[in-house]
Amino acid sequence: MRSRIHWLTKTKAGIALGCAAALGLLVGAVVTSQTLYAATAAAFKEYAVLRAMGIPRWRMAGTVLAQSFWVGIAGVGLALPSVFALANIGSELGTKVELPWQLLALSVGVTMVMAMLSGLAALRSLRLIEPVALLR
Repeated sequence: MRSRIHWLTKTKAGIALGCAAALGLLVGAVVTSQTLYAATAAAFKEYAVLRAMGIPRWRMAGTVLAQSFWVGIAGVGLALPSVFALANIGSELGTKVELPWQLLALSVGVTMVMAMLSGLAALRSLRLIEPVALLR
């Protein structure tokens, strides 16, 4: 364990690996956020109609957050089989790939938090929605 921590924190290869992982998370969060924002902005008129019907903004925000939750679930649903397939390929090539449940649970947790935070960022388009936009 000491050698792993030393390799990850003291060597350039470990630091580069950590930076690459952080950059991957950042890019994933930005892409997810922009996709959810675009989906919300594309439904601008529908949200304006809901607003004109008296639906409160918090209900529309709940819809956007539910959408981001399901985007996260879909991402996890696609990623986990891919990870297991790659682990099997690695095992066939003679490399021992360990996938403890804690690592998988942490990955799922990080993915879901990232999706939900992206959903919160996508909510910025809802504050611009007013029923008067339907008259333009």
